[in-house]
Amino acid sequence: SIEMVTVVIPEGMRTSRLVKILWRELRIDTIRFMQLFADRDFIKQFDIQANTLEGYLLPSTYKFYWQMDEEEIIKRMVQVFWQVFDTNLQKRAREIGKSYHEVLTLASIIEAETSVDSERAVIAGVYYNRMKKKMRLEADPTIQYFLGDIPQRIKYSHLERESPYNTYRILGLPPGPINNPGKASILAALYPQNHRYLFFVATGRGGHIFSRTYSEHLQAVQQYRKFRKQLELAQEDQ
Repeated sequence: SIEMVTVVIPEGMRTSRLVKILWRELRIDTIRFMQLFADRDFIKQFDIQANTLEGYLLPSTYKFYWQMDEEEIIKRMVQVFWQVFDTNLQKRAREIGKSYHEVLTLASIIEAETSVDSERAVIAGVYYNRMKKKMRLEADPTIQYFLGDIPQRIKYSHLERESPYNTYRILGLPPGPINNPGKASILAALYPQNHRYLFFVATGRGGHIFSRTYSEHLQAVQQYRKFRKQLELAQEDQ
């Protein structure tokens, strides 16, 4: 078809959801797309050392042809990724001793943790601090990832499950990205803020409270729980 369609891919979307947007907007063959997405021989042509293209399909606003070939769509998205993750960012990754895949993995966690641009580098700094101290990342978004596409409240039983993506049990980063992060989160993973924070928790109002010690963190958690309780009571009164 010669019809051009504008397709918006939001930051932080995992490919299993991204492909649904492409089906809705372009009527692509979703099965073929996901087969190519996990085809290691196909992936090698992009100079990517990974089992899937999760993390490498850069979120952006694209113009595709109606019913465009799935292979061409993937090639275009990966091409845009390498335009962003250019030689300067590749050099920075080498300077901090991280592979491109590790940078994207951390960027995907940052993307899932916050939508506040000013917090991204701070959260990156927290995770770098924890890794330096051999502390587990304990990143809730990685739990959500192995639980599946449908968001759900994380329970203590989930934290005990065996999974290479369970950062409450493993040390360091999970095997790969948990979504497709945007440029801002990639930059945060490459240029973390230098500080001494080791913990953070949501305020419930957007944003997070950052703490240096576990006791400070527990106080912040109590504040968050108090806010959530007040919110639930207010909703019951309506």
